[in-house]
Amino acid sequence: MTTVERVFREGTFALVVDPRGRRSLLLLEAGASVSTHRGLLEHDSIIGVPPGSTVPTRSGSEFVVYAPSFSDIILEMPRGAQIIYPKDIAAMLGELSLEPGMRVLEAGFGSGALTMGMLRCGVVVVTVEKREDFANRGRKNVESYLPASLSENLTVVNGDVTEVELEGSFDRIVLDLLDPWLVVGLVRHLLVADGRVVVYVTNINQVQETVRAMRSNSLIIDSVKEILERCWVVNGDVVRPEQKMIGHTGFIISARTTQPTLSRGHSSD
Repeated sequence: MTTVERVFREGTFALVVDPRGRRSLLLLEAGASVSTHRGLLEHDSIIGVPPGSTVPTRSGSEFVVYAPSFSDIILEMPRGAQIIYPKDIAAMLGELSLEPGMRVLEAGFGSGALTMGMLRCGVVVVTVEKREDFANRGRKNVESYLPASLSENLTVVNGDVTEVELEGSFDRIVLDLLDPWLVVGLVRHLLVADGRVVVYVTNINQVQETVRAMRSNSLIIDSVKEILERCWVVNGDVVRPEQKMIGHTGFIISARTTQPTLSRGHSSD
């Protein structure tokens, strides 16, 4: 849906929420229906109504339908590999500092969640995925959840990033691999002079190995961080943190290329 479309249409996604707050993501299709624990919900009851509407099931229960956010899509979409959580994707996009038209090399496509976030920034992404099933699932997710104007900026290469031939240079490199330290030196030469590298790993030993490899390949470490997310309940005078929070899911390592040393007698002005 776009800002112009104020009602749900066939072929768009709707986030359906039941009276107990349980959510599901539907791709709307005329004549289709979905079985819920509160009765059959017909897609035709959603098509044509605006987001925020209440729609009934055949048994009379009422569901609320919303236009899904990007976070909703990430959490509800089909997956093969474990997704990167929205909190981490947001931080990684901030570190990447993407601009429309940039070229990004991604090693580790997975289910395509981070890829979609980057494509939404207007960049061109070349993603390399070793596993064919992950490559197919990620490609299908991108094509399903993004408009063609964005998904057409994606090139999927099925293979090992250490073996495939990559053409041209890249403004940014993203590594989501088990052993990214083995790849850093192989892709470093593909970065432009003011390029950035962002790596996502799950344990601190991977962080140590990756940082060593980055520094030995003339990359400056900007930060190593993890993102912890805690929601709050605000209900009148009752204000408290929720009992559950999203704790450690991964480490984000951000680095940039070093600038060439200025010749004596020259300044940066």
